[in-house]
Amino acid sequence: MALIKLESTDAFVVRDFADAPAAGVVRRARKILQSSAGDLARSATYTFAIHELERSGASAGVNAEGDATGPALEAAMAELEPLATSGELHLYPGKGVGADELAPLLEAADAGPLAGSDRALVAGIVAAASWAVGGSLAGKRVAIEQTAAGPAPSGLASAVIDAGGELVEVPDLDTKPWMIWGADADVIVAGSKPGTLTHQGADHVRAGALVPWGPIPFTTKAVATLLKRDDVVVIPDFVSAGGALVAGYLPGDESAVLAEIVDRVVQILADVGGHDDGPLLGACYRAEAFMAGWQPKLPFGRPLAA
Repeated sequence: MALIKLESTDAFVVRDFADAPAAGVVRRARKILQSSAGDLARSATYTFAIHELERSGASAGVNAEGDATGPALEAAMAELEPLATSGELHLYPGKGVGADELAPLLEAADAGPLAGSDRALVAGIVAAASWAVGGSLAGKRVAIEQTAAGPAPSGLASAVIDAGGELVEVPDLDTKPWMIWGADADVIVAGSKPGTLTHQGADHVRAGALVPWGPIPFTTKAVATLLKRDDVVVIPDFVSAGGALVAGYLPGDESAVLAEIVDRVVQILADVGGHDDGPLLGACYRAEAFMAGWQPKLPFGRPLAA
């Protein structure tokens, strides 16, 4: 994994492949860990690979808070703008960074209006959730895992309802967030933070499908626990939650791009869903096979939380 440390402010960018154009999110907080940024970059790398796009995942962090936030973001945007203009690096808003603050990079990248958007993200999530329960959310009970610090994407709940799903309210989530895993639901859509589902929580999952709305929400141990069961479908985050990343590289108007995201997610899951090791590992194998065709060395480690 390659590291770029900015000179103008306390910020950095990590990417999996140093010699490839890269894209991912930029986050801002008092201290963004390079290790966590690396995890997000890895998920993005697998997203591009599963869509057969020769791009590297990336993730940027700006370490600033309070009055220092504005100047730090302005300095970071100015220093990174040449990379965006050249197409070498595209960054989209993540936690602590608004689209208005990232406007210089978005304009420099000349990406489509859906690039990095919640609309593109939600389209893929709902498509994956529908596939996971037989092709339609109509009449299915859906629980959305989120917290005050990690709210679900804008429009996700309404999109689930529009698709015919019934939202399940889990009591006391503000004080007992782990209660979501035992929800009486057909689908749990999760993603409030990396590793939000641990192996302890996995033991209590009653839903028939787990669908990520954010990157790497499941730990390695949680996935190992769930793979021992034959009553839970575990969808890979880099398939369900990759719509916002790939939207900027798909042709057509907004309607065409959203339709293409839905079609791609459904087709990918149909292709890997019957794998003996399940759709999550099946998707990993497919992504890695594509990466091996254009990169001499695969990145070490799959997009799962520690």
